[in-house]
Amino acid sequence: MHQLGEIIGTMQRSENSLLDDYCLQLGSLLDRRHTERALTAARQNAERATRLAEEALLQAQAADRAKTNFLANVTHELRTPLNAIIGFSEIIQSGTGADDHAAYGKYIHEAGTRLLSIVNDVLVLARIEAGKLELDEQVASLDEVIRAAIRSLAAEAESKAVTIEHAPGTDYFVLLDPSKMKQVFVHLLSNAVKFNRDGGNVFVSSTLRPGGDLVVSVRDTGCGIPEEYIEKVLEPFSQVEDHLTRENEGVGLGLPLARAMTVMHGGKLTLSSTLGVGTVVEISIPVVRLRITPAG
Repeated sequence: MHQLGEIIGTMQRSENSLLDDYCLQLGSLLDRRHTERALTAARQNAERATRLAEEALLQAQAADRAKTNFLANVTHELRTPLNAIIGFSEIIQSGTGADDHAAYGKYIHEAGTRLLSIVNDVLVLARIEAGKLELDEQVASLDEVIRAAIRSLAAEAESKAVTIEHAPGTDYFVLLDPSKMKQVFVHLLSNAVKFNRDGGNVFVSSTLRPGGDLVVSVRDTGCGIPEEYIEKVLEPFSQVEDHLTRENEGVGLGLPLARAMTVMHGGKLTLSSTLGVGTVVEISIPVVRLRITPAG
C-alpha cells in the first residue's frame, strides 16, 4: 500500500508538472502572439505616420513654392507701375515735353491705380486668411451690383473690343455686402475680358435653381483653361504657367478672392472651361438670402 501511495503521488506530481509546463508554454505562446500583434500594430502605425508626414511635407513644399512664385510675380507686377510713375514724373520734373504733361499725368494715374489695386488685393487676401474680413450686409439689387461691376470694366473691355452682355431678367434683391459682391463680379469680369480674344464676348445672366438658390453665370468666349489647372486657379498664390499668363498682367488673386468672398456670403463658386471655347463661372447665392423687395 505504501508503494502504491508513492506511485500515485509521483503520478500526481508528474501530472501537475506537465500541467504547469503546458500552462507555462501556453502563456509564453500567448505572450508571443500578443507581442507580435503589438509589433505589427506599431509597425503599421509607424508606416501610416510616415506616409502622413511625407504628404504633409510635400504639401508644405508645394505651398512654399507657390508662395515664392507668387511673391516673385507680385514683385514684377509692382515694379511695372512703379517704373511708369517714376519715369513719367521725372520727365515732368525735367520740364521737357511740356505739351505732353497731360498725357504723362494720365499714365501716372493709371499706373498708380494699378498699383493700388494690387496692394488692395493682397491686403484683402491677408485679412480673409486671418479671419478678420467682415461683411457689411444690407438688402440690395443684385442687378445693380452687377451693372456697377460692368461699368467699372467698360474701359478695359473697350480696349479689347470685348462686349459684355447682361441678360435682362428679374431684378433680385439679396441680403449681401454690395461692395464685396461687386468686387466678386469685378474679378470675374476682369478675367473674362483679360483672357478673351479681341472682339470676344462676355455674357452675364441670373436664374433661380429648382431648390431656390440664385445662380449668376459669367460666360466668356476666351482661350479657356486646361482641365488639370481648374482647381489650381481657384487657390491663392497659384496661376496657370503658360504664355497666356505671362502676356497678361495680374498676380493670380482674382478667382481666389471671388471664391472667398462668395463663401463668406454662404454661397459657392464653380468653374468649368473648355480650351479654345471659353470659361463659365457660376456664383450660387443661397435662397435664405433672397428678398422679394428691398424691405422684404
